[in-house]
Amino acid sequence: MITVNDIYEYIDSFAPFSSALSFDNVGTLVGDRNSNVKKIVCALDITKDAVVFAEKVGAELIVSHHPVIFDPLKSVCSDNVVYSLCRKGINAICAHTNLDAAPGGVNDVLCSLLDLKNVEAFEPENIARIGDTQDGSLAQLLNTTLIKLGLTNVDYVDCGKTPKKIAVIGGSGGGYIDEVISAGADTLITGEMKHNQFIEAKAKGLNVIVAGHFETEYPVIPVLADKLTKQFESVEVHIFREPAYNVFSR
Repeated sequence: MITVNDIYEYIDSFAPFSSALSFDNVGTLVGDRNSNVKKIVCALDITKDAVVFAEKVGAELIVSHHPVIFDPLKSVCSDNVVYSLCRKGINAICAHTNLDAAPGGVNDVLCSLLDLKNVEAFEPENIARIGDTQDGSLAQLLNTTLIKLGLTNVDYVDCGKTPKKIAVIGGSGGGYIDEVISAGADTLITGEMKHNQFIEAKAKGLNVIVAGHFETEYPVIPVLADKLTKQFESVEVHIFREPAYNVFSR
């Protein structure tokens, strides 16, 4: 019988939990590593809807990208998703920045979707990626991003540069403008950026495409589910996509 620990060790083999950034909280965050697992749900976030879905399909484990426990908990009451997991006996493994950095992880999947070539890792902590684009203009790269990520529009900064070297940081990458420029990128594709970071990127001559936190990270979830399916043939793997995100689709 497959256990939570078996799933943990397999994820650790390709996205070592020890490689997560110091601020992060990853690993088996809820449950018992000795629990048997017949069904898994893969999700970007462990929300109440994700727990309801897991209970509906009979899953004993949710594997998510974002940690279900990040800030210290001062209480665990009935309106808390951790309470729901414990009450329903559903375990939780969370692979966050370790999956960002992993070969074939969040940012590699995003680079593949965007058809980038000669992709390499770079700082911070080898999480980010940089590669060559086939698109000959920022307008073409914007169009590729819209099509590949299923979007209708994105926020962007046009510095008048022809995109050649593209840095990719799924999720929140707005804080790494200097690192991106130092790596030789002329364009950054990321999930979200603060207003002052847009101004900073413009001032420093960096093209930016901001395509949504969810939209730049969710593509790894089907890939993760496929890896688990192939590794554990006796385990049934389901994918949960948070319906509430549809409200915020760009």
